[in-house]
Amino acid sequence: MFRKIFAAWLLVATILFAQIVSAAELDAIKNLSAKYYANGKEIARHFAELRTYSDHGTHHAALVAIKSLEAADALDRATLDNPWYSSIDRRELEIAAYMHDTGMDGGRFKTYTDGNALRKDHSLNSAIHVLENREAIAGMGVNVDAVALDCMGHSKSCSGVRDLTSHEQWTDCFNRIDAAVELYNKKFPAAPIYFDKSTWTTGETFQKPSEKNPKQLVDVYKFNRETLARSAVVIAALRLGDANREAAQFPYTQTGETIEVDFDSYVTPAKDWRAEIAKAKIFLVNENGTRTSLLTRGVDTNGFGRMYMAGEGNLSMSCEFNPKTRNIREVFKIFHGKSFPLSTQECIEERLGELDTMKKFPVEAHVKILGDYSKVDKKKISRAYERYCRDARRKHQFPVTFEFEKE
Repeated sequence: MFRKIFAAWLLVATILFAQIVSAAELDAIKNLSAKYYANGKEIARHFAELRTYSDHGTHHAALVAIKSLEAADALDRATLDNPWYSSIDRRELEIAAYMHDTGMDGGRFKTYTDGNALRKDHSLNSAIHVLENREAIAGMGVNVDAVALDCMGHSKSCSGVRDLTSHEQWTDCFNRIDAAVELYNKKFPAAPIYFDKSTWTTGETFQKPSEKNPKQLVDVYKFNRETLARSAVVIAALRLGDANREAAQFPYTQTGETIEVDFDSYVTPAKDWRAEIAKAKIFLVNENGTRTSLLTRGVDTNGFGRMYMAGEGNLSMSCEFNPKTRNIREVFKIFHGKSFPLSTQECIEERLGELDTMKKFPVEAHVKILGDYSKVDKKKISRAYERYCRDARRKHQFPVTFEFEKE
């Protein structure tokens, strides 16, 4: 029933955004990406590390498209007269959103022996899938190489671009794509692919002190500021759209199992999120109805599965423009103020990390705690989130606030 309700909601939301990419093009990109997502689901079943990994399939891609376009509206309003960013090509953004996680199938040119290695490479593999389908994607009226770069850049860890204004990090990112293309063509010489970076650079380089070690000189590409700015803002929107996935509305894993969280099973007081989820009653339910506890030996050995399932399942996230501050505002709605606060905060932290990558960009975050609480509980929750927001402001160097809000 839940899956049907979500599917209906997703269909309505998709129709609302269909005027950006035509209905025919939308069907084409869905069909093109669907085969990779179906394969990625099957591949995940062979890796124990991916059983507790959140869904990165067709429904996720469709929701990311919607959330990315939402973020694009806010970003466009805040980037006026900002030389580091430009207006957003929404057609490119939507197509990139549908392709951004296709690389969870592992690609065709590398072999993976564990799921974590595959996951770390997934955005690079997604970029390669875009280049494999150059003719089909070009027919949708977009720059194929830009879409490939968007897919690569959506993951700050895989792309290495943790500062969207860093030419050094962009240089490393472009070099990684080039290396992957070379490896691909060695394996499939009869059907070579290519990545044309002339949109952003001629390939000329200059030397500058490294950001990691100022005493060391590194070669950096001479970039076209305008075209790099265009890609930076599209990737910023895609990162926010990806981060704002609605786990509560679509509680599924990469293998297709349903996630069930008992939000009353947290440990309190707890010194950290690992202690908090030590006895968490979280289950995976397969298509046959068989339930598996994440406390079962070998299912969630490091606890990250429980932390993300409890934290993300407790959140609804969106991106908006704050007209008062003229900032990009990331809004976090917390459904259960008392439940798994440390896990929830850990998941919020990951999203604030995405805002951190948007250097020279005005950003802020706001937490809204939903529901009615007793005076005692409200006081405890206030202390927890006042402390968290204070620490987050110090760490991230932008405004982070919270309030109680009735549903």
